[in-house]
Amino acid sequence: MSKPEMTRTELKKLKEQEEKNRKKRDKERLKVEREYQKQLEKEGQVTKSRVIENEKSRETGRFLTKAILIVAVLLAIVLAIVFLV
Repeated sequence: MSKPEMTRTELKKLKEQEEKNRKKRDKERLKVEREYQKQLEKEGQVTKSRVIENEKSRETGRFLTKAILIVAVLLAIVLAIVFLV
């Protein structure tokens, strides 16, 4: 039986390192894209990126979801006070 070139743990570490590097590259690429987008907006060449628009809509969605939950909890408190008093 011949020895494998790399053990499973080494392969796992290598894959994890590659994944970290890929995520880091993606993060840097998005940062550069945002900076370039801002530069174009300052120059007057406004172009909307689908990624940026999706991020804005997700942020708005999160905010609205939190607001709905807060209102629902406050409504439940008010109803509990009204019916129990």
